Amino acid sequence: MCRAHLFLVIPLLCVAGCGGSDDDGGTTDPPPDPLELTAVWELRTTVTSNTCGMPNGGTDTDRIILMQCGDFADVIAGPGLWGSATIGGQEVSFLGTDVETDDGCESTQQSTGTATGSSTLLEGTFSTNVTFDQISCGPTEACTVETAVRLSSPTPYRTSCLGRDDFGTPSASLYILPWPAGESYRLNNSYCVPTGGHREQQAYDFLIPIGDPVVAARDGVVRQIKEDSPDDGQGSDHNHVMVEHPDGTVGFYAHLRQDGVMVEVGEQVTAGQVIAEAGHSGTTDVVHLHFGVYDDWPPTEGQDRAVNFRNTTGPVDCRGGLVNGATYSAQ
Repeated sequence: MCRAHLFLVIPLLCVAGCGGSDDDGGTTDPPPDPLELTAVWELRTTVTSNTCGMPNGGTDTDRIILMQCGDFADVIAGPGLWGSATIGGQEVSFLGTDVETDDGCESTQQSTGTATGSSTLLEGTFSTNVTFDQISCGPTEACTVETAVRLSSPTPYRTSCLGRDDFGTPSASLYILPWPAGESYRLNNSYCVPTGGHREQQAYDFLIPIGDPVVAARDGVVRQIKEDSPDDGQGSDHNHVMVEHPDGTVGFYAHLRQDGVMVEVGEQVTAGQVIAEAGHSGTTDVVHLHFGVYDDWPPTEGQDRAVNFRNTTGPVDCRGGLVNGATYSAQ
C-alpha cells in the first residue's frame, strides 16, 4: 500500500525573533524584508483515522522550508508536492495534489485542511484522499487518511542563494527546458534547498532516465565537456557540458551518460539542439540531470543566475522559480 505524503502550505508567521547573531557573537541582524522571510519549521503529523493501511496514532516528523512573498507562502523543501496559498491573518488553508509511484503503482493524493496558531506554533487537521491508477495498481479502492498537524520551533533560514532569486516572468525567459518538446519530467530538487548540494545553488535536478536526450537550453558556444566517468552514481566527478551564451552566462549540464556527449568544444549550438544523453555519473542518489546557469566563464560557485523556462506551463512559486516535486512538460 502506498504511504500518503501529505501536501501542506502554511504561512511564515515569524513576527518576532527572526533576526540572528553572527557566528562570532556580533550584533543581531536587522529583520529581513517581509517579502523575503524564510524559516525552517518542524512538521509533526499524527494519523487519527484512515482506510489506507496506516496505523492510527502513527507519527511522522519532517523539516520544511517556508518562504513568504506578500500575502502568499510557499514551501521550497519538504515531502510531497508543495505549492502556495493565500494567508489570512494566522489561519491558512491546506490544498494540494501529489502523484507518487511505489513499486510501479501510481497513486494520486489530494489534501485539504486548516491550521491556526502563532509565530511559533501552528496546529490543525487535514484529510488526504488517495486514488489509484487501475492500470498500474490493479483493482485498488480509494482510501482516506485523516491527520492532526503540528508545526513548531521555526528557525530563520538565510542564505545568499535566496538573495539571487530574481527569476522574472517565465514567458520572457531566455531559456527553454533542457529536453525535447513533448517530453515531461519531474523536478527532484529545486533551488536554494538547505539539504544536499543546492543550499547555495540556483540549480535544478530533473529526473531524466539514463539515455534520454538533453538539449541546449539556449544558444551558445561549447566551452567544456567531460564524458569519461561511469554511470554508477559513485564517482567523484561527473560528465558534463558547459555552454557559454551570448551575454557571457554559462549553462551547466551535469551527470551525463558516459560517452554520451554529442558536441565538441568550440561548437556553436542552438536552443533545442541535442547535446548529450542523460546519465548517472558522479556522486548521485538518483538518476537525474543537474542544470544551472553561472554568471560568466569560467564558472564560480556562488555566482549563478535564477532561471525559469518560457516553454512550459508547469507551476512556479511566488518568486518565479520551479516548484520542487512538480512535473514540467516542454512545449
